[in-house]
Amino acid sequence: MDIIIKDLCKSYGENTVLDSLNAVIGKGKITCLMGPSGEGKTTLMNILMGIEKADSGAVENMPQNKSAVFQEDRLCESFSAFTNVKIANDSLADDTIISHLEQVGLGDAVYQQVSTLSGGQKRRVALVRALLAEKDILFLDEPFKGLDEDTKKIVTGYLLNNTADTTVVMVTHDIDEASALGADVLYLKDGKITL
Repeated sequence: MDIIIKDLCKSYGENTVLDSLNAVIGKGKITCLMGPSGEGKTTLMNILMGIEKADSGAVENMPQNKSAVFQEDRLCESFSAFTNVKIANDSLADDTIISHLEQVGLGDAVYQQVSTLSGGQKRRVALVRALLAEKDILFLDEPFKGLDEDTKKIVTGYLLNNTADTTVVMVTHDIDEASALGADVLYLKDGKITL
């Protein structure tokens, strides 16, 4: 079922971030949350994930099993790229994990300690980990941050190849990213969804 967002409100003191926001997130589709900085994209995502509570309103049909890439990578720095993925889903076969890391251009860094990786490499480890975790919905907060254009194309292809029929909610500032993913776009401005 589609996720239905009804009259969602959220304020921080005098600052109203979400103002009776209504939206539909299509089941099995990629939906991009867009809009200027400070317009509530991450707040909305955090409410959908259950990290923050709305002041009022409702979210209907939200799946229980969630996986996410946050604005920061949240990796275990002393573990290898491989182990960071494995701990998110220890039922995965080792060769599956290696294959996915190779697909995003990390074949040479599979067993490298995460603390030694570049920012773009860490971002890709975080993405593979989230994608391979058991989930019914995937949240991505600026997943291509720190990636050059060539790497971004590789990772975009990887996402498309591995999220068929998965509901994906993604924050991005880049309309080209949304277009490349064939995503539905929800544009946040002044606490509401605008066209």
